[in-house]
Formats: sequence, structure tokens, C-alpha cells
Amino acid sequence: MRSSTKCSLWAILLTALMLASTVQLPSEVAEEIEPTETTARQSSVEAACEGLTFEDMFNYTHAIFDITVNDDWASADVSAVAWINGTLSDQVRVDLESFFEGLPGGDNGYLSSDEYNAIENIAAECVTQTNPRVGFRGGPAHRGGDGVNWYNASWENTEENPLTIEEYNLMPQNHAEEQPCQSSPNADCVEIPTIPSGAGRDCDTTIPQANNVDECRIVVWLNGTFNFDGLTIGGLSNDEFTVAMNTSNMTNADLFATFPAHEGLRVGMFEECDGRLINQENNDNQGSAPVPGTCVGDGTVTQESRLVSIGGETRLRLDIHVEYDMDDWPTGQDMFFDMTTEPPETDDPPMWTSAAPAEGNIMPIADDGAVHFLSTSQMDAWATDDQGSPLISCSGADGWSMSSDGDGLYADAPSGQDSTTVSCHAIDSAGQTTDVRNYTLQVPLRATGTADSGSATITMTPTAGMPSMSAVVTLVQDDAQASSNPVTMNGETVVTADLSSMSPGPFMVKITAQGSGMADFSHTFNLGMSKASSPPSVTVTDGFWNGDSYEISGFVNDPDGDPVTITGMNGAYVWGTGTFQVQGNNWLASGSGIPDATANDLTITACDNWGQCASVTHAAGETPGASESTPDIVSNNNEDNGGGGLPGFGMFAALGAIALAGLGHQRRD
Repeated sequence: MRSSTKCSLWAILLTALMLASTVQLPSEVAEEIEPTETTARQSSVEAACEGLTFEDMFNYTHAIFDITVNDDWASADVSAVAWINGTLSDQVRVDLESFFEGLPGGDNGYLSSDEYNAIENIAAECVTQTNPRVGFRGGPAHRGGDGVNWYNASWENTEENPLTIEEYNLMPQNHAEEQPCQSSPNADCVEIPTIPSGAGRDCDTTIPQANNVDECRIVVWLNGTFNFDGLTIGGLSNDEFTVAMNTSNMTNADLFATFPAHEGLRVGMFEECDGRLINQENNDNQGSAPVPGTCVGDGTVTQESRLVSIGGETRLRLDIHVEYDMDDWPTGQDMFFDMTTEPPETDDPPMWTSAAPAEGNIMPIADDGAVHFLSTSQMDAWATDDQGSPLISCSGADGWSMSSDGDGLYADAPSGQDSTTVSCHAIDSAGQTTDVRNYTLQVPLRATGTADSGSATITMTPTAGMPSMSAVVTLVQDDAQASSNPVTMNGETVVTADLSSMSPGPFMVKITAQGSGMADFSHTFNLGMSKASSPPSVTVTDGFWNGDSYEISGFVNDPDGDPVTITGMNGAYVWGTGTFQVQGNNWLASGSGIPDATANDLTITACDNWGQCASVTHAAGETPGASESTPDIVSNNNEDNGGGGLPGFGMFAALGAIALAGLGHQRRD
């Protein structure tokens, strides 16, 4: 957990709302807000959020930040995604809900849709006021200190360039413990416990518990632009500058920073500088600055520079991984990149590694559109340079469409073609290259598949000229995977994979393959495959007449764990509408019989959300006559009731009433 002194996003946002005196439930918000109220809200948001960081807002499990410096050298586009897993997601919901104390339904241990909707209106407004903790300063290398406040980046949020923040699952839509709001003027208000109390943390009833999915997890996305003024418009100041960032509080994060094309740009020096106290307002206590090259760090910030090709331009990208132990708070952690175009004293050309494919080897590529045949991770493994990871560039592929981006090289195999030839070399920031290697770019196999509710059958056919391959087939859904055992592929090969761990619905097919004389192949195919749903089972256990109403109960089970809806028919008539109640595997219903009918044949049908259904028929018997008086409680004296027959009303009615009352009580709770 982060320090208790650190504010959560939700606390800040709610504070801003309350300061502006505009916290109202959605149904109470006026259609038009007076300008004075808007101004008040903006002022309060600014006061509450200014100087905070992304980490002050979210206690995340892992986050990725992608920063692309624009060609004007004065702004950068930023995208971020943060995963909040396990009990950390509980803490987010607790923080949010607790700050509604004093409002209807506030601070009651339940997060309501009213509270959730109220926060959405100002989330981006608050983030705009936060501190990116990034600085871009031209000139000689620096490490902060007096007169150098390198926090010069600020968020932009305009109509032309809005900042957006979105989330997934903060308010789960299929929570097992969802209930009507205890206190709300809105009839459609629902609420969920901030901390699940049921077994298995069932935050999504549509996902089988057997899948062991973190159903309560939260994902947050941010997209925006920040501006800075530390560099000369149109180019670099003196061709050297420092990129600095405070990384305290970043417990597990990956950052990618990509610069515009600039000849010879490289990292002159990188340093992690630990030890600065950062518990002052806005983290402005810079303290005395160390001399570049003398910083002390614990190695929890690691980095690698690499060249990437984007839009036909070669650009420098920094790949950074940051960890921070919150037990060290408030000891600061900073990182500095001294960027330069000055050639290094020693600059050796790049070299192929032993992991690189040999001359004439096969580079496998899938044939379902433009796909990677060479990723940046492969470039990392195949070539090395003393100034960072070089760029591997390829040409040729006549008739094939080739392109590149920050993730690697793409190609699109024309229909009916299996292979082509490419020539590749590695190049560093000074323009030095390796020798050229010629490769065969080839579609290694083609795949088809079929599936039912129990298994999937994948047929793989290698193309001409491929060596013997060892392949593994993995079926992939968002929340589940199922892999086959490795198979040897020398010709058409059929693989069968068990679907028991998969949910009904579509899935993808990932195929990995290795062979002599080829690079490793891995691709996820969309073969249009789906697992069919198995129908539920339904049984009737009890039934009895209660006056002219028939009470019935039973069991229902769906083998896939899907939600089940139960309906009834009495011959050609709809029966029991609105009375069917399902609790776990138990169901109850009641309804009137057909007047004067000598037989009531009830058909009970259970359907899952995939349209798979099962039915059972139950003979309810003759409808009790309207003129008949309500029977007395049956005596235990068999002579009084003819010495036999059905048990008396008291037994079945009591059991049914208790069960119905229990269901009703649970629904109210």
C-alpha cells in the first residue's frame, strides 16, 4: 500500500466537487449551470488537484506510459494504462465511496451508481491540474537544484486537444451482490459493496468461478498532451538537453519515450539519483543537486535506448522500467537522461548476435493482413551496439507491402503467394551497419478449425519448403486459455484442444512453431471459432395447490456457469409470469390454474444467455373449484382423510413459504 498521507484520485475529485458546492445526485443536476457555478467548480478542482501525480491518484499494480515527443520539440502526446488488481481495487472503491459521507447513501460501505456518475463529470478536469513530473531542459547536463525546477511539463485540455480518462470495471455491471440503493431519489440507482463479502469475490456473474479470474480488477486509460518550453522550437538547443523525471511512488511501471527524427541523437549519460526528500508541497524541495556522474541509485530504474522506424523516419526510443519500494517513502527517486548529438569517443559498428537467423534462413509470417515479421524484441536479440539497440532494416519483398512502426517491421503477403526474399542489416545512430543477410520471408502454415461445446479441432497445413516444425496450439479468450501438447508437423496436422476451461462464445487461436533453419513463429489467428453453450438442466422437486394458486419449486444448473432465465407454460397459456425467482441452483414460482380444468400440465423452461434451453413437464392436476371452501388443516387421523392421499397443506405450504420468504429477504438485502 502507498503511504496513508498520499491522496487518492477519488478523494481529490470529491473534495473538488464539495468545495464547489455542486455535488448533486444526477437527477438533481440542472440542465444548465450558471457560469458562476462553473467557475467555482473549476477553481475548486484546480485547488484540490494541483501538484498531485498519477501515482497519488491510483495505487496501481502495473502501469505503462507511452510518451511521444512531437516534431515541435515543445509538446508530447501521452497515453497510459494502469491495472489495479486484487485488494488494491477494493481500496479504490473504498476511497471513492468514503468521501460521500454526509450525502444520501454516502460512506455506507456500498458504491452506488449515483456516486459513480457524479465523479465522471470532473475526472479529466482534475487530471489536467496534476504534475507529470517530467522536465525537458536544453543546454548542459543538470541534476536539478537551486534555480533549476525541471517540472516544466503541464497538461493541455482544450476543445481541440482534450485530455481523456476512461476506466473499466470501477462499477462492475454484473456484480453478484448488486442491490437497489438504500438511499437515493433515483429509481434506477444500484449499489455494490466496496469490498466483496461473498466467496470467490464474484464481481462478474457471467464469468465461471472455475476460471480463477480477478473479476474485481480495474483498468484505467489516459490519453492527453503535455507542453513544455525548455527546448528551442524547431530543433535542439545546442544539440544537447536533459530529460528528467521524478519516479518516486512508481511501484511497477514501464515508460517508453520516443523522440523526433534527429541525426546522431543518443543518450550521453543515464543516472538514477536516490535520496532527495520529496515530502514538501508539490514535491518542490529540490535540495542540493549532485554533480552529473556522481548520483547514488539502488538500480531499481533500468533503461535501454533503441532505434525505431516510424513513418519512414529513424527515431530514438527510450525503454524504461521503474520500481519503487513504498517502504522507502518519502525518500525520492529521480532519473536523468543527458541527450546529445556529439559523437562518442568510441563508437563501434553494430554486430549480429548468435541468436540472429543465419544467411538464407526463413522469417515466418502469417498471411491474415499486415502483420509483424520482425518485432523490436527480436531486433534486441539479433543485433547489438555499444550505443543501444540498433535498428534492423529490410528491403526487397517484391510485390509484398512492407511498413514499420515503433513495434517492428510489417509485411502483407499477397493472396496466393507463400514466400519472397528480403535483404536485412542492422544500423546504429551514427549510420554504421552490419553486413547484409538475405532471408526468405515465408508463410509457414495455414490453419482452419471447428468447435463444439466440448473441444476444438485445429487443422494446420505447412507450406512448401518448410522444415519439420514443433507446434503448440493455444485457444485464447480474455479470461481463459487452453493449450495443446506440442505436436510435430511434417504435413497436414490435426490438433484437438479441450474447451472445458473456456467460456461459451468466440475465441482466438494462437499458434507457435519452431524448426531448424527458421526464426520462431508466433501468431494469433481469428478463425471465426466459438465454443457452443451447453444447455442448462432443470428439475421439479415440489408442487402443491395453495387455494387456487399452484406453488412449485425445483433445481436448475448451467454447466457453463451462465445466468439462467426460467419461464412457464400451462398448455398453450403463459404461466407464472413475474413470479419465477432463482437463488443459486434453486428456483420457485407460483401461478393460477386454468379455471375448471381437470388437468394443468406445466412446462418449465430454463434458458441461458446463449439461447440454449431445457424443459421439464409437471402435472399439477385439477384446478381446485372456485365454489369449494378452503379446506381445513388435514388431521393426522388417517380415518378422517380417508386413510391416505397427499400430505396436508401444512407441510408443503410451510416449506414453500419459508423458501419464498428467504428468497425475498435476500433480494431485499
